[in-house]
Amino acid sequence: MTTQIATWFVADLAAEASYFPQVGARSDAPETQAIYWRCAAVFFASSLVANPGARHVFYTNSVLPRIDGVDLACLFAQWGVETVHLPISYRLDPAHTDQWGNQFYVFDVLRDFVERQVDDRLILLDSDCLWLRAVDPLAEAIDRHGALTLPLGPDEHPAGEPINGVTREQLARFARRFGEVAGRYLEYCGGEILALNRAAGASVLRQFDSLWAQVRANAPDAPREEAHLLSVIYALEGFAMGTADPFVRRLWTTFRHNNLHDADRDLAIWHLPAEKRTGFAELFGRIAANPGAEPSQLGLDFETYASAMGWPRRRPAKFVRDAARKLAEKVR
Repeated sequence: MTTQIATWFVADLAAEASYFPQVGARSDAPETQAIYWRCAAVFFASSLVANPGARHVFYTNSVLPRIDGVDLACLFAQWGVETVHLPISYRLDPAHTDQWGNQFYVFDVLRDFVERQVDDRLILLDSDCLWLRAVDPLAEAIDRHGALTLPLGPDEHPAGEPINGVTREQLARFARRFGEVAGRYLEYCGGEILALNRAAGASVLRQFDSLWAQVRANAPDAPREEAHLLSVIYALEGFAMGTADPFVRRLWTTFRHNNLHDADRDLAIWHLPAEKRTGFAELFGRIAANPGAEPSQLGLDFETYASAMGWPRRRPAKFVRDAARKLAEKVR
């Protein structure tokens, strides 16, 4: 039984770009793209430290660039990370949404996994994730449940609040047109993780193929991003909720919102959306300073991650750097 650990990046052109709220810029901007390239390199470095024997795959529609002097194609080849060049097939009409326009790429990756790859399990994560622990317990959970889910509760999105333009109630109404769904509200599952075995992947893909035309046509209450659609599919397939909770959590480290707690040190994966431009950039600096080094030589351990990401609270040097960045953004 083999597990594929993967992340992805879509390099948008100006004609297909959309707004990415977490970085405050369009997806075609060179610096926006550089942010995600740095994250991808740190993602793989952290996973190779925690999972040196696993298969690592990077999916992209782009040629790998040179970032901060680092040739990512050479770096990934040196580290044994396989690059799969895969065009993006699924986008919404820009008239229907102006944010997160390339997120449905995860279904291109899923199709490639189901139809062309040989691994038994896929763990596809957003690139702004860090691996802290080995994958084995997570892989065992995939074997038990088929697919893992990460429902985001009212602490993340209050009940009744639109989530990227669609409420949980709307998702439930949409889902009920295609199958049995209990309750007035649908659980909204975070799209930062897609973790499943081949059989579950094939089932998810069949549901996607049956729903995509409705999504593309912007039918009433239709999903507008990949987590919406995955949440609908998980409900229709009857996958258990919360099965990814022991392994991954969305950690917020902004000045206004900090949800970190002691139990985070036991997680296998940290998802850190607010650290794309800060903590991940700091960790990428270690790679740029030692481009010939293996991940195990970069000093990537829990204390390094905690310091870079401000866990459980910012240390003085990080506070000064992050505050200066926020001030510069306000001035601009």
